[in-house]
Amino acid sequence: MKNSGDPLPLGIEIGALSRIIRRLFADRIEQVIHPLGLTLGQWTVLRELKRAPGASASELARAAVHTPQAVSRLVRTLQEAGLVERSPSRGRVVDNHLTAKGHKVMDEAFQQIEARLAPALEEFDRANAEEYRRLSHLLIKALEEPA
Repeated sequence: MKNSGDPLPLGIEIGALSRIIRRLFADRIEQVIHPLGLTLGQWTVLRELKRAPGASASELARAAVHTPQAVSRLVRTLQEAGLVERSPSRGRVVDNHLTAKGHKVMDEAFQQIEARLAPALEEFDRANAEEYRRLSHLLIKALEEPA
């Protein structure tokens, strides 16, 4: 894409770049997970359960940037597929966990996704990754604060 116009204001440019990066990562991830029978929404829920075992639907919704209703549907589908198990926890809250099959699918997906992303990230060394992570967390924290 040719850039011949005026520069964008910083906030708009960072948002636009973030959206492009998100889409490109999603495209690469979908190339791996679709043959495993997963949608991007399901993958996101499974990824969060691997990261935070026992998360409730509300917690998953916040982390996955979905509505609680959408996450509940995704979790039910994943439960029917034998990838997630649910158990009552605190009052009306239900904890969600990966099953052994869910862990196996996620381990395979992680391995394949890393292999799929490796060529694109060859020039992105450990120091760059740490700096990207640090700056991303800094921006997330700043954006989460009330305006």
